[in-house]
Amino acid sequence: MAGPYLILGATGTVGRRVLALMAASGHDVRGATRKGAGRGFVTLDLLDPAGHAAALDGVKTVMLMSRPGDEEAHVHAAPFIKAMVEQGVRRVVVLSALGAEKYPDFSLRKVELLVERSGLEWTHVRPNFFMQMLAAPPLCHEIAWKGTLSLPLGGARVAYVDADDVAAVLVRALLDRSLSGRGVDVNGPVALDHGEVAARISRAAGRDVAYVNLTEEDARRLLTDRGLTAPHVERVLRFYALTRAGACAAPDSTVAALLGRPLGTFEAFAARHAAAWSPPGTSSDPGAVPRVRAFPRPPSPARGAADGAS
Repeated sequence: MAGPYLILGATGTVGRRVLALMAASGHDVRGATRKGAGRGFVTLDLLDPAGHAAALDGVKTVMLMSRPGDEEAHVHAAPFIKAMVEQGVRRVVVLSALGAEKYPDFSLRKVELLVERSGLEWTHVRPNFFMQMLAAPPLCHEIAWKGTLSLPLGGARVAYVDADDVAAVLVRALLDRSLSGRGVDVNGPVALDHGEVAARISRAAGRDVAYVNLTEEDARRLLTDRGLTAPHVERVLRFYALTRAGACAAPDSTVAALLGRPLGTFEAFAARHAAAWSPPGTSSDPGAVPRVRAFPRPPSPARGAADGAS
């Protein structure tokens, strides 16, 4: 389907990759951000419906990402979905989260349903945890400064996926109408427990990194100390309980064939990002000691999986 294409979250982990791939292939593509980012970008704030029509002018296909991690993602997405219909958009690809279809009360599933009921052609792309979340704060700071990877995941395996592969699936979905009416799960090629994750990071970084299995009470205390409300804390803990039960453990069975190439491995990712786990004093810009959080914020679609969705 011809463009123009509009990519939401175009300066984020996945959106910037999608935008670059589309532009490199010669497609008429625009990036959408809240503040704009220069040539090739439009200003779009989902919370400001007054600007929706202008951002959608002439657009025929949209990659939709609605406030990842937000309990009210569907509330914010609803006016934009309405504007897409009114402005003549024909197709939308939703960046959702692994397992969203199993939880009807989950906000991203409500976004999916709003799109499905809109009359637009649609595809939902549902990724697992991104490998990249391990090389970004707060986890990279903890690894760098403490030599530990602390998560309340027990021995659970996770099929971490490279954000480059998620972006490639989104591009395929934007361009290929044969994927209409489908949800595409995007898992990595191998499921690892977090002792194995820590070992691979250790080899890449040239230092010892240990996995620390947090108890639920440890996690509850740390989340509360970070200022999360009690209901939010319990929602996050339920999500990690699902992950411990194996909800994120299935490795890829379809995406490599869809893309026609092998998926990125954890070893290759770790080799590329080894500097993110360098101990204090080994980087060229040691700077101030970052605030280390032993427990990550709930993962979202921009980082691999939505809290409560897997």
